Amino acid sequence: MTTPYTEAGTVEGAWTQSLYLPGPVPVDHAQRTLTALARTWPVAAFLPGEADEPVGEVVLYRDPSRTYGTPETSACDAAVRRLVTATGWTPAAGRADDGVLVGLGLREGYETGAPEHSPAEVADCLRAASATGWRCRTARLVSARLVDDAVRWYAEDGVLVRAEDRLLPAIEEAALDCAQHRYVVTHLAAQRTYVRHWRASLPG
Repeated sequence: MTTPYTEAGTVEGAWTQSLYLPGPVPVDHAQRTLTALARTWPVAAFLPGEADEPVGEVVLYRDPSRTYGTPETSACDAAVRRLVTATGWTPAAGRADDGVLVGLGLREGYETGAPEHSPAEVADCLRAASATGWRCRTARLVSARLVDDAVRWYAEDGVLVRAEDRLLPAIEEAALDCAQHRYVVTHLAAQRTYVRHWRASLPG
């Protein structure tokens, strides 16, 4: 079966960093902090938890953009140092060096009011492929990017998947089931990062 997705925006390197907050904070507090960081670094992050649940962990990653480019891993490390200095957030010890990290939204496309899926649907798709080798957590998918001297904030309910790379086909099936137009794969095992675009959503 031909996949409806195509790879785009591929960059070398696979960077991600988890940070733990001293204590849970409201979502709007985390948003203000990340918005401030976005003035010097394009923020792409997962906030594990549901809807308005307080934030106790932030998972940062790189989101390749055809329009704005992708920050070098050294710039990402520098951004984390600035964030830690300003907030007291604590970087997780060590970093995952295998498998993949993928965030999937649960709303179909980008239209407000579009149908939404459940985290359980994504977990069921992964479970049908394998009983082991993956973890699926409910998370808020957020981004903050400086555009024309103003920070553009975006947030969507979704899931954060960490899995062995053999499960990429199952992740893609879940993305299709949730009608995701775009998702980012941080491929730690292959040390590269790329976007999967739904062909039907691409212009032209």
